[in-house]
Amino acid sequence: MRRSFPVAVAVMVLLLLAAIVQTVTALGDVRLPPDVLRSAPSTSVTGPLGRMAGIWAGDAWQDSRPAALAIGSDDGVVPHVTQAYGGDHWRPMSASYHTDIGRIDGDWLVVPWSDHLEARYRLLPDGRLFGRLERHRAPNEVHYVVFERLPAESQARAAALTRTDSRPWRMVDIPMTDPDSGKPITLKATWYRPAVPGRAPLLLMTHGDVTPGYENLVLRYGELARLFVSQGWSVLQVMRRGTGGSGGTLLPEFRPEGPPTVAYGDRRMAADIADLDAVLADAPGWPDVDPARILLGGFSRGGLIALEYLAVRPDAAIGAINFSGGIWCEDVERAELQGSYTGDRLAAAGATIRKPTWWFYADNDHCQSTALIRQRFDGYRAAGGTGGLRIYSGVPRDGHDLINRPVLWEADLLAILQGLSH
Repeated sequence: MRRSFPVAVAVMVLLLLAAIVQTVTALGDVRLPPDVLRSAPSTSVTGPLGRMAGIWAGDAWQDSRPAALAIGSDDGVVPHVTQAYGGDHWRPMSASYHTDIGRIDGDWLVVPWSDHLEARYRLLPDGRLFGRLERHRAPNEVHYVVFERLPAESQARAAALTRTDSRPWRMVDIPMTDPDSGKPITLKATWYRPAVPGRAPLLLMTHGDVTPGYENLVLRYGELARLFVSQGWSVLQVMRRGTGGSGGTLLPEFRPEGPPTVAYGDRRMAADIADLDAVLADAPGWPDVDPARILLGGFSRGGLIALEYLAVRPDAAIGAINFSGGIWCEDVERAELQGSYTGDRLAAAGATIRKPTWWFYADNDHCQSTALIRQRFDGYRAAGGTGGLRIYSGVPRDGHDLINRPVLWEADLLAILQGLSH
């Protein structure tokens, strides 16, 4: 979803920078103090602190600044926590570390890094360490990491800390027969493995429209994915045809030969449905995916794709989460499509969908006004669709970027996942 060129340029640059930060592989060693790096994990500390004692790494705050964590205690009671950071190519930040005193709060290790920064850590069922960093100063922010425990041997630890491209995900290939050519192709996807043994519920996430010139960018919504992982879910973020290294041909947001039309919009949605068909013909057979607990999700255009897919394949998923969903921006649809294309599609989906859906929007979305968001949701509900709408305030600059502001929707999402676990 974009405003017509060139109105959207400044807004899209900001959104692109956010997307690139989520995609980049950061460089620069993560340097812990030598005495911390050489020390052996304590065997005298018990309880939650004892289970967390050691050195952790293998992830990066905001997917761009690699980090490591050393947890110990001199007396077996008071935690001493050293947080180390690598350099960040996207912000003026160099490698550094600092040590602070923490406290145990139930299953959480709580560490106040400053008067406005607090980190919290807890063990996941598979032995990884989930971290949550919150800034209590405007604009408030929340970020997450999922760390791996490093080996006890000091040289192996040091080697692990140089692998600053380590993340809690890996790229996977999804096989597909291209409907256009009839030839086999692959779709690229980012896979976040679950933190529980056996088959786990899956969030299948799909992206928004791709800005021309950035078709090869792999889009990841890392904060959302890590939060799902912390709750026992796996996450698969798929790149549709012609984007992020996936095979096939991309149908761009705007037709090269003229303004958008209903027929072109319908053609694009049919292509997107075919891409998700390919993913859901493959992923439910994976040994760590529970095929009976698949949740659809999407951002921007992807949010509407998630709803549309639930409408045409009602048995494929248990529901859908829509972040800032739509097709073309409000001004484009008003000028070229009598202002009703996205609303008409949502109403048609509402006539079929009887599973739960959650709609997350912001009140300063550059693509769609609050009045239009409510109008579209009301039309969906009037047609019979089930769902709930939340409109948030407080997204800096552009509310369309809501998905990258978990501080606003974290509590609501955790409540949703808690409800789905029963």
